[in-house]
This record gives sequence, C-alpha cells and structure tokens, in this order.
Amino acid sequence: MKPIDSDEPEKAAFDSEARIIHQGDIFWIRSDNPEEANLGFYPHPYVVVQENLFNHSRIHSVVVCALTTNLKQANAPGNVLLEVGEANLPKQSVVVVSKVSAVNKSQLGEQIGSLSEPRIQQILAGMRLLQNSFFNR
Repeated sequence: MKPIDSDEPEKAAFDSEARIIHQGDIFWIRSDNPEEANLGFYPHPYVVVQENLFNHSRIHSVVVCALTTNLKQANAPGNVLLEVGEANLPKQSVVVVSKVSAVNKSQLGEQIGSLSEPRIQQILAGMRLLQNSFFNR
C-alpha cells in the first residue's frame, strides 16, 4: 500500500476541480449545505450552460441549469425536453431554463453524459427567450 503524502488531500481537492468540464455536460450535483445533507437531500442532475472559455479557466464556479423528470415542465416557454438515452439519461427529462445556478466545481458529482451541440444551442435559445422577457418590456 502506498503511503499518503502530507500534500495528497490538497492534490485530491485540486484534481476534483481540475477535471475538464464542457458546456453541455450533465452532472449530478450535491448541495454544499450540510443541513440539507442531514435532512436527506440527494444529488440532482444539472447541465453546464457556461461557455467553455470560463469552464477551462481557473474560475472555481460553473453556471448550470436544473433538469427535472416532471414532464409538465416541458410546456413552459424555453424549456427543452430531452429523450431517454440522450446524454445517457435514464428517463425523459426537461431542462428548466429558469432554474439557473452558479455552483462550485467541487460540487460536481458523477458525469451522466454530454448533450449534442444542437441541443446546447436549443437550451441557450431558451435562456435568451427568458432573458428577453426581462429586458424587452
């Protein structure tokens, strides 16, 4: 068994944030709130919407949109329905473009899969629709 160096925990923390993240990647994300963990909250899937310029930088956060299996959400303006198997999703899911969050890269859990470029563009178009509803009044 290999002895643990004193700097290995730092290296492990760095490695978890050093992984390559791309726009369109879907990850399980866990809450960074210890109270929620104690209450039984569990990870949820999110898609990375942040540009790769930022994803590949030293910035420790990433901008994501939530996914849900509540298919009624597919009818909301801008939301995008994803099919079973798309990006390795086990169920039909909906990208909820109004549920945007910035999370620390250390919160990213297992990668589920990656969306195609046309799907990414569809999600970004939905986000622009939402944004325009605020600014074009």
